[in-house]
Amino acid sequence: MLAPAATAGPSAYWYLTRGTGAVALILLTLSVTLGVANVRRAHTEHFPRFVVDAVHRSASLLAVAFVVVHVVTSLLDGYAPIRVVDVVVPFLSPYRPLWLGLGAVAFDLLIAVAVTSVLRRRFGHRAWRTTHWLAYASWPVALLHGFGTGTDTKASWMLFLTGACVISVIAAVLARATAGWPEHPAARLTAIAASAIVPVGLLVWLPSGPLAAGWPRRAGTPPSLLASAGSTTSGASRASGSSNSGTAAPAGAMAFNAQVTGTINQGQSHDGLAIVDISLSVSGQPLSALRIRIAGQPIAGGGVEMTSSRVTLGPASNPDLYRGRITALQGTDVEAVVSDASGTAITLAANLQIDPGSGSVTGAVSARPAQAP
Repeated sequence: MLAPAATAGPSAYWYLTRGTGAVALILLTLSVTLGVANVRRAHTEHFPRFVVDAVHRSASLLAVAFVVVHVVTSLLDGYAPIRVVDVVVPFLSPYRPLWLGLGAVAFDLLIAVAVTSVLRRRFGHRAWRTTHWLAYASWPVALLHGFGTGTDTKASWMLFLTGACVISVIAAVLARATAGWPEHPAARLTAIAASAIVPVGLLVWLPSGPLAAGWPRRAGTPPSLLASAGSTTSGASRASGSSNSGTAAPAGAMAFNAQVTGTINQGQSHDGLAIVDISLSVSGQPLSALRIRIAGQPIAGGGVEMTSSRVTLGPASNPDLYRGRITALQGTDVEAVVSDASGTAITLAANLQIDPGSGSVTGAVSARPAQAP
């Protein structure tokens, strides 16, 4: 039997990346807000200062942990061409370099805060406190990163969540500015001005930026991940940042390199032709089900001299979304062209290793947009 398809849509890593990114923003917002409150030595009868300290510390550590998971799952997902170096060195990635680079900056700042906190005794209080302020700088940088690269930016729930985070931080800053720094009027005025400028700036920028049509292209998404010719809007859910779940494949699914596993079965048709059926699961891709059927005259010693073929590709929920045939066959190297009902075509190249004893198949497959056959 065929091994289960990896996913019927985007991979599990993609969902983890989205979820951990949202949770990390909440935790970072909580850490920043409590940090400002802690500077003011805020406490109540029911929440003494050590409780505020403990919650602040726990929120900060959890934020770092979720950011690490967010980064790791982004690398493992494989949808966007993100390299390990892009995680720590900003603005080098071929995928949305500015916005992904801001994420790298925020990650570096958080790691610096975490390391100096763990080694606080070695660094000394002054050095630790100076570095600790980087946590506050990481929040707006992470916020912009989320707006620029997030696939849920246009979702109502995400807009509400982000708005709540922005309001929380602004409220904390205003409380700090109005109740503290009596000897630093310039700092108070700067904080109050920033609290007004930031939300106004977001309200002006977002409609023409991440919330506007065409943002993926303007943000720096590689052309191979955008919709292929003639199908820019046919279900490009990941490249466009929407969450539509139609039957069309995401545009990013049309260009990939992935590992495959599966089975091979051989039989015979009623007219004596040898039939070879190869059922493959494409790892980590929305188009996760690949089927190859070869019919032809059996060759002495094994093998088939192909006379006809059929190739299908699609998600597990619609494995025949793309249909086509083999265009070149050399041993276990297969090339094919498949297309959907609208004429959107994909060229496939598979290099397979077959174990005749167990009937298992492993290998790799690459895909790229092509002209319809």
